[in-house]
Amino acid sequence: MTAQNHSSESAVYAEHEATVQEAHAMMADPVVPVTAAPVPSAPQPHPEHVAVKEVFQMVGAMVFVFCFAALGFNAMYHAGY
Repeated sequence: MTAQNHSSESAVYAEHEATVQEAHAMMADPVVPVTAAPVPSAPQPHPEHVAVKEVFQMVGAMVFVFCFAALGFNAMYHAGY
C-alpha cells in the first residue's frame, strides 16, 4: 500500500510541475510602467481679458447691491417708516 501512495504522489507532483511550467510559459513578462508624455494644458487667457471679465463681474455685483438697497428703501417707504 505504501508503494501505491508513493507512486500516486509522484504522479501528482509531476502533474503539478507540468502545470507550473505551463503557467510560467503562458504568463507575460512583467509590465514596466512607463510615464506618459505630459498633456498640454489649456491655453492661458490673456491678462487683459481677465481684467475685463473681473470689471464686468464687479459692475454686476454693484448693480445687484444697488437694486437690493432700492428695493429695501421702497419697502420702507410703503411701510411708512
